[in-house]
Amino acid sequence: MIRRHAPRRLGLVLGGGAARGWAHIGAIRALEEAGIHPDIVCGTSIGALVGAVYANGDLDWLEQWVSRLTWQSVLRLLDIKFSGGLLGGKKVLDVFAHQFNERTILDLRKPFAAVATELDTGREVWMQNGSIVDAVRASIAIPGIFQPVYHDGVWLVDGGLANPVPVSVARAMRADCVIAIDLNNDILNGRDFGGPTPELPPRVAKEALTADDKPLESHSDAVVLSADPETPPVALRKNGKPWPKWLAPNPDYDVHTPPAPSARIPSLMSAIGQSIDIMQVRITRSRLAGEPADILIQPRLGGMRIFDFHHAAPAIEEGRAAVERMMPAIRSRLGMD
Repeated sequence: MIRRHAPRRLGLVLGGGAARGWAHIGAIRALEEAGIHPDIVCGTSIGALVGAVYANGDLDWLEQWVSRLTWQSVLRLLDIKFSGGLLGGKKVLDVFAHQFNERTILDLRKPFAAVATELDTGREVWMQNGSIVDAVRASIAIPGIFQPVYHDGVWLVDGGLANPVPVSVARAMRADCVIAIDLNNDILNGRDFGGPTPELPPRVAKEALTADDKPLESHSDAVVLSADPETPPVALRKNGKPWPKWLAPNPDYDVHTPPAPSARIPSLMSAIGQSIDIMQVRITRSRLAGEPADILIQPRLGGMRIFDFHHAAPAIEEGRAAVERMMPAIRSRLGMD
């Protein structure tokens, strides 16, 4: 049998998908453990963030950081602005700015590009030089959620509006073979728009309160009060009010199986999230049809909502599993048999 030559330049393309992007970490781990080391890294949205960290040689740090994220710590990273978007994004980017230490894209260990979208024209913008933090910040600016970024005289928003899985960018950077990771393949399988009310272990009032009526036992920041064992438990904030459904913790978490559709009116964030998912899926399918990758990896993340950043572990594991499922085809395409 004639052995094929390995490609000269291997490109890794990391698609957008918000919290589902933690699956990229597991996928990169599995590739590297198999001896596959990309020469070029391109990313859109969360793929740009993970890709920049990887190209900087800090994947270990990122995995440790995301693995420590909890529902409460994610909330503390949200800086409400109501100007151009619900969130400013500064708190999140400050974490990464410290890690990048004012490096530019050209300082990274691997050639890297982040994709953003010009708000006024819809033109996709490939950011291949300048500040890493500015490039990532523009690429993750989900319209309506994060504020747009003013860069070189134009307003930039999330690259997923134009190119969710930027295979074309890797080709333009002279990648001979492209491995692309699409996070949005199976996400339109039905969703419980209202979000499940968390069912935490019930506590009777006398066990949950002290004599001063202050919480004694808690589930992180949530306290469950129920004098009647048959009364459904309710997750409460420290001020005694219930959490909005879109922020409530869900202990019965599964990245593979979306909840059954519900007749409840969608919450604001659920409606926005589902709308973004629809857009991402449609654009991704269209772009990949015209610009196919040599190897397409599609983790099964249908049950993961775009704001579930605190569920890193199952996403990372599924990213690894998706690469392992494709490994025979990967090895064959790269001439590793």
